[in-house]
Amino acid sequence: MRERLRALERAFLLLSAVIVVGTAGYMIIEHQNFLDSFYMVIITVTTIGYGETFPLGTGGEIFTLFLIIIGVGTVGYTLVSAVEFMIENSVSGIMERRRMRKEIEGMVGHYILCGYGRVGQHIAEDLRDAGADFIIIEKDLQAAEKATERGFLVIRADATSDETLREAGIENAKGLVSALSSDAENLYITLTARELCPHLFIVSRCDAEESEPKLRRAGADRVISPHSIGGRRMAAMLLKPTVWDYLDLVTRGQYIEFNVENLEWRIDDVEVQPNSQLDGKTIEEAKIYSASGALVLAVKKRGVGFNTKPSKDIRLDPGDFIVAIGTVEQLAKLEEMATSRIWMQGGRYT
Repeated sequence: MRERLRALERAFLLLSAVIVVGTAGYMIIEHQNFLDSFYMVIITVTTIGYGETFPLGTGGEIFTLFLIIIGVGTVGYTLVSAVEFMIENSVSGIMERRRMRKEIEGMVGHYILCGYGRVGQHIAEDLRDAGADFIIIEKDLQAAEKATERGFLVIRADATSDETLREAGIENAKGLVSALSSDAENLYITLTARELCPHLFIVSRCDAEESEPKLRRAGADRVISPHSIGGRRMAAMLLKPTVWDYLDLVTRGQYIEFNVENLEWRIDDVEVQPNSQLDGKTIEEAKIYSASGALVLAVKKRGVGFNTKPSKDIRLDPGDFIVAIGTVEQLAKLEEMATSRIWMQGGRYT
């Protein structure tokens, strides 16, 4: 498409040059005014042939011959380039939409990002870094094209529309984040998404403090104010820079040098699944640290708050969340322990 666009641009530049040179030529050779000279060029290169606007001398006739040869070819080249561009643009657009619909239909447990502005761009990059499947909904053409160039799956439409959210596969989605700059639009998206998918985890952006309770009543599970968080973080970083450097390390997955090895540390959570290796066992019985290398920081029991000082005797049940720190490989091993089933003798899982 870019090559076709560049070819079309070159064709129009060439055609413009022919028109300018032709108009100037008639004005100089035949001593005619601008309008008559321009009109003569147009009817000549387009082969309309209404007749000569003014009598041509020998010089004018010779100039017209060259103008016909060059101009008609240039007009033909421009028309061909324009038609090829429009056809290819139409066909590629149809094929891209079909490919996108097919890809979306097969997605389960993905995330929907509404808005690809300054906040949405950071969210998209973090989702990509985390290896998550996600779809961006953006109605602004320039922002949608920017997201497409980054290789993201984009639906160019209004995220407040029910049809758009259904097209993004909201029924099969795991979560949605509304990152538009308008609190009213974020509120409308939250209401619509909650109605379409009651179990969906929704995170919404808000700029005004008074919008936060409204967004929560509308169904948002989490409400984030970029300005509030940014200000608090800047103050905390000023007061405790070492602490925040460490938090950046474990939450953003930055690399540190330790004993000549580059280790990528992260904080992550895993959910204990029924009949998994962790189901019904205590932290000590499961031997989480020795088996995975991940260090348990907290445990969130279903319907209860966080236990930030979990003892080795705390029992893990299905639906419990374990918050742990470790490398990517260690956390992956912990997730495997929390989700994989073990077939025991007697024909049952345990």
